[in-house]
Amino acid sequence: MHLSKLIISNYRSIKELSVSFEKGKNIIVGKNNAGKSNIIKAIDLILGESSPTWHKSENITANDFFNGQTENDIYIFCELQRDFEEELNYEEINKCYGFKIFAEKGNYVRIEGGKGFYNGIPIRVPISTKSIESCRIDLQAVMDISEEDADGKTIYINPKLQNQATFEGQFQDKYHFAYGFRAFENSQGKFSKEIRFFYRESEDVNWVMAFSASVRNELLQSAIIHSFRDPANELRINQWSWFGKLLKEYIKADDPDLLSAFDMLKTASNGVFKDLQEEINNSKVKIAFPDTSISFQFNPDTKIDIYKSALIYVNDGFNSLLQDKGSGIQSAVIIGLYNYYTNNIAHSSSSLLAVEEPEIYLHPQARRVISNRIDDFLQGNKNQVIITTHSTEFITSAHENLNIISVRKEPQVGSKATNTKFDTSKEKQLLVKTQNSEMFFADKVILVEGGDKYIVEALAHYLGKHLNPDLGENWLDEQNISVIAVGGKGEFSKYVNKLNDLKIPVFVLADFDFFLRGLPRFFSDLSYPQGTLDELNALKGKLHLDTYVLSKEILNQIKTFTSSFKETGLKVDESEIKRAFKEKVTAKRISHFAEDKQTLIKSYLKRLEKIDLFILENELENYFTEECKLLCKGINGKEEKPIFIVSQLLSDDLLIDKLIDTTEYLNFLNHVSSK
Repeated sequence: MHLSKLIISNYRSIKELSVSFEKGKNIIVGKNNAGKSNIIKAIDLILGESSPTWHKSENITANDFFNGQTENDIYIFCELQRDFEEELNYEEINKCYGFKIFAEKGNYVRIEGGKGFYNGIPIRVPISTKSIESCRIDLQAVMDISEEDADGKTIYINPKLQNQATFEGQFQDKYHFAYGFRAFENSQGKFSKEIRFFYRESEDVNWVMAFSASVRNELLQSAIIHSFRDPANELRINQWSWFGKLLKEYIKADDPDLLSAFDMLKTASNGVFKDLQEEINNSKVKIAFPDTSISFQFNPDTKIDIYKSALIYVNDGFNSLLQDKGSGIQSAVIIGLYNYYTNNIAHSSSSLLAVEEPEIYLHPQARRVISNRIDDFLQGNKNQVIITTHSTEFITSAHENLNIISVRKEPQVGSKATNTKFDTSKEKQLLVKTQNSEMFFADKVILVEGGDKYIVEALAHYLGKHLNPDLGENWLDEQNISVIAVGGKGEFSKYVNKLNDLKIPVFVLADFDFFLRGLPRFFSDLSYPQGTLDELNALKGKLHLDTYVLSKEILNQIKTFTSSFKETGLKVDESEIKRAFKEKVTAKRISHFAEDKQTLIKSYLKRLEKIDLFILENELENYFTEECKLLCKGINGKEEKPIFIVSQLLSDDLLIDKLIDTTEYLNFLNHVSSK
């Protein structure tokens, strides 16, 4: 069982939001205040601890309504999906309270020696998830049908009486389960909330509706760890919390050793508090009712609930309570305990762990430790994890499938979410470099092939400081723009594809070689219309890039020459000559073409700028000034030279326009800053 879909309307920073989750690891990324935490809070409202006091708890206030608009109800729809081979644990499910379902009541069935019951056929209700609006409208319509106003159209599902309508009979062939939540301001000005339970066989049929949601943690056990760690809250000890169930499993109230320890502690506490008790009970100050006395002791008197008084101590060189330790230890302990519980105690087939900012207050190595703990919990995607993070440590992975959810806050409409998945080995290559993960947190991304990254960042600083002070020298960071080196012209399309999925604006800056040899594949990988490829091929046809026909004639002449040359007894090695002539033209920059061809190319490249694709007229090294070439003498490598150039700017207080012809780069950066 896993959480597959969440639809939210009018909750906190979210006016309308729909997000899909996958089995395994789901990473929610976005800037501060984008609304990531509100997604976790919505999940907690539905799938968190399901105690009988849930309806009475005052966890909905005016601040929970989008823009404080309490006239618009909050709606949350939360869907779970069960695998076909997954068995439900009815031993646990049958411990839940029964519920009434919306149904056409049938005949009264008499049972010998017991109470009878009404059979019936469920009235199926539609809830469309094709759009947020359709889901909200459908959910409102079915939740307006109250149990009292159903005109007798209900039947009771009783888990206690197995000869009546049972949970087994209801759930055995069902693979989709859902919860509908509504919060509203009632006529007395107070806030009310209600939750309904839905289930069905498949996506092709409508839902059976239950008027209450007593079955929740029994289908999917969940643990929610919020960004401000609070072990006392996250490790609540009661009979409904996962931690309470863990302790109750191991602490037996009738254990002889435990009873003996109680007696010894009680005797000791009576001795410790003897003088205080006598003083208070004999005092003229009235402490209690007449003829009553009070006593003090160190342990609760009710042995049945002794597990509720358990405390966790952690010894990391200093033995103290868990709540007195740092956030990292608290997170590791909570995740570890929950992992133990789901492996050894929990009766649901799968579990959900949601963690807000697991990296909080942690150094990089400790973040990786927590990341490993989370991976252990997944158990090969048996369980589900949902993380909100600002840290690349939780995104950089080549071993598991990731579902990345980008959350952004847009004016007037609030938080929005978009998904992209990393399933294949080629897609996962993007995540191996830690620096690449930065792009998921950006508002705009600039993609370059390699060493250009350092030059672009230096030029952006130069532009903002010396040419356009209104931008400011740190405008890339202030506008939340990342510059990412993709590692080769064949890699651009992979990055663009994922950034398009997440609706993050992306700008590509490539050298002229990309136009000659990389652009067709780029258009093809990104499924550009055939007309785009046809236009490119027509232009390249006019450039006569393929010299193979001419090479063939020359090779024939070489063959004739070498044949006659061999008669003299001398040997000629033809292989190198043939290889050179069989290769395509080795043009590297636009100046290798005649003037009329340059005009065609420049016109075409200008049109590409409209789709945020900028192709330079040369390679990077062709933009180096003579001063730069002298400085770089003896420096080799495509990345080493840009790094060296940037280091010279820092150490010698040079301006980059002394080392680089900046014209084309600045045109590109002005375009990015203006979008």
